[in-house]
Amino acid sequence: MSEEMFQILVNGTLTEGAQIEQVKQNIAKLFKTTPDKVEPMFSGRKLAVKKGLDKATALKYKTAINNAGLAAAVVAMADEAPTSTDQTDTTADTSLDHASLAATGSTMDETPVAAPADIDTSGLVMDSVGETLVEATTTPEPDINIDQISMGEVGEDVTEYTPIPEPAIDISKLDMGEAGEDVMQYEPVPEADIDISELSMADVGEDVMRHKEVPPADIDTSSLKLD
Repeated sequence: MSEEMFQILVNGTLTEGAQIEQVKQNIAKLFKTTPDKVEPMFSGRKLAVKKGLDKATALKYKTAINNAGLAAAVVAMADEAPTSTDQTDTTADTSLDHASLAATGSTMDETPVAAPADIDTSGLVMDSVGETLVEATTTPEPDINIDQISMGEVGEDVTEYTPIPEPAIDISKLDMGEAGEDVMQYEPVPEADIDISELSMADVGEDVMRHKEVPPADIDTSSLKLD
């Protein structure tokens, strides 16, 4: 009976905290190639980047790829005979020229199955289908007296307006002039009675103001001297 063989599958998923560009550089360095050559590993499709490995070797490859920042899974090959290349190539120096899609239904992640939650439900019961679990509180109807309220007919104006009395203005003594007529009544202004017989006009440039002569100040400066 032949030894069970395994393959390494990736689908472009990064490990926690990894940056895509740095991971591409790491993977390219791991496989000793250029970043453009490893682009298919980040396409989102499942790719087998290494096949025909024993379990121990496959796990070493998985660890190296994970350390580079790319998630990888070890999947058993379905009775597929390994090629001579896969048997002799035991280092990380490989090419993606022979990369292939993983078999349908292959598991990409070996996450352990979570243990069932230990929840004590012994104190819980379930009611029958259709039974109301919430008791609704009935709201009492408001006690509003509407005996004096009535409804008008459709279109009826139900607003009661208070009539405004007309103002009592006597216009019997008012009349209207013709168009363009000046209806203002002007009082004549009497001419001013001013005697200018004793008034005369000075010549041009003459000073008509009478200035009172101011005598010179009588100040004794005999006791004053300049320093």
